[in-house]
Amino acid sequence: MSRFELALKAFQQAQIAYEDLLAVAGSLTTEPDRVMAAARQFLENEYRSGKIGADVYRGLQSAMQDETRLADSPTKIAPASRPPAQDDATSIVSASAKAATIIPASPATQTPTLTTESLLQGLDPSQPRAELAVGNTLKNRFVLEELLGVGGMGMVFKATDLRKVEASDKEPFVALKVLNQDFQFNPMALVALQRETKRAQTLSHPNIIKVYDFDRDGTHVFMSMEYLQGKPLSHLIREHVDRGLPFKKAWPIISAMAEALAHAHKKNIVHSDFKPGNVFIGDDGEIRVLDFGIACAIGRSEKDGHDATIFNARSLGAMTPAYASLEQLQNSDPDPRDDIYALACITYELLSGKHPFGRLSAEKAMEVNLQPKPIAQLKRRQWKGLQKALAFKQEDRSASIDEFLAAIGPHSSVYYGLWSTGVLLACLIGLNVYWTLNEKNTVTEAPKVAVELNPEQNQKIKDLLELADIHFDVGYLTAPTGSNAFWAYQEVLKIDPYNKAAMDGINKIADTLEQQAWEFYEKNDRSEALKKVQEGLEVNPVHKGLQSLRDKLRFN
Repeated sequence: MSRFELALKAFQQAQIAYEDLLAVAGSLTTEPDRVMAAARQFLENEYRSGKIGADVYRGLQSAMQDETRLADSPTKIAPASRPPAQDDATSIVSASAKAATIIPASPATQTPTLTTESLLQGLDPSQPRAELAVGNTLKNRFVLEELLGVGGMGMVFKATDLRKVEASDKEPFVALKVLNQDFQFNPMALVALQRETKRAQTLSHPNIIKVYDFDRDGTHVFMSMEYLQGKPLSHLIREHVDRGLPFKKAWPIISAMAEALAHAHKKNIVHSDFKPGNVFIGDDGEIRVLDFGIACAIGRSEKDGHDATIFNARSLGAMTPAYASLEQLQNSDPDPRDDIYALACITYELLSGKHPFGRLSAEKAMEVNLQPKPIAQLKRRQWKGLQKALAFKQEDRSASIDEFLAAIGPHSSVYYGLWSTGVLLACLIGLNVYWTLNEKNTVTEAPKVAVELNPEQNQKIKDLLELADIHFDVGYLTAPTGSNAFWAYQEVLKIDPYNKAAMDGINKIADTLEQQAWEFYEKNDRSEALKKVQEGLEVNPVHKGLQSLRDKLRFN
């Protein structure tokens, strides 16, 4: 079964989005005439048998006639008209194709250091290329287990890493992104995959997928990365298409995406194809940003060297129009505000269930002066912040991720200021208590020092307490790092060491962890119970209930 037939079947079973199917159909224009003829015949048969509608049939015919290009680049695909389907670059498809034999590259064609030049050596477009299928093995190491998704430049497989099996690793699976045949001999595509690997390896962050290596087996060029279990964000948006998510549930996702992008921006990297399909929600609740495939460097530097001057990944045309900024569509230089526009579109979708501009591109939406409808659950300040991030013109848009978070988050812009004042006050009070406790001639308790707070500090405390409540409600008690209820209460105490609400909140967290520990204890799961006890004692080391349960567990 050809790749087009597999994709059409997957679309009929609602396993991939219409956009992905159009991308596969559009890529056929670079295939031999016989392949195109077979695809057309298959499409005709499916239409005549009533398995696809007239709109889908005409759209695919148009894509095959090369009438849906974004620009002159042969890899830019943008359907002239498409149904309002959600974007999903990681759609799940089943692989039932018969296994083909993959012949590993001979030693003569392999080099210790894989560069674009070495990858191109030995890649002959006229060489027969076996289609990958479940059961194949790449590099005598990666056994393909399942086809996870079909994207614009390649396919993603779940694979067993035999090296991990040999090492008795409990998690032997990896994900492999393999370039499609239409990109296989395109030097730009090879550079894109190589750059994606290189960049992702430098972007070590809890909310960015881990990428391991870049390699080749015969005519197949691929990238290996961590295997995730869960679902794309696009699926979650579809599940709440009627009303959107409540802000308290959406905020941890929004902040995690924002932190990932902010980290990339600090490394002078713009994602350039940020969309719901490139955000993954793990079964453990962790958020990962995927696919820095056309990520672009911000500006030029000496250390970029030769790579920076010969390669512009955006020319591959892999961006998604519904989330691309006006400047991207106009092929302007990369800017962090490109990602801010995409993040704002996704935030709007999460909170409302709908794309802010009906999935129109920024260019089309600006032409008709389309304005997004206000989201009822947002406060006026938050809505103004989201509107600014959705601005069509770059100069009107939020300047940074921090500015966006300060505006849209459950706190005001003063949230990010005046840290030094709070830390200094905490240190002074700590020294005062220390010297008082060490006075040999006194038996009185150290008096509490009243802290005079200015209006901005009071507002900041209020915002932190509100943020702590949100984290507590969604179960973020002590994790993830820097974004949980315990952390927020600690920040309050840095400003006001005797703040009763913060101290009560910390006790509430310890009480909750004690309750969770007892639940595990009653299920006879002593190991998990002890973990909860230890977690609680890190929050409140003198909590009597947790101490008692700890002693009970140790004794038993």
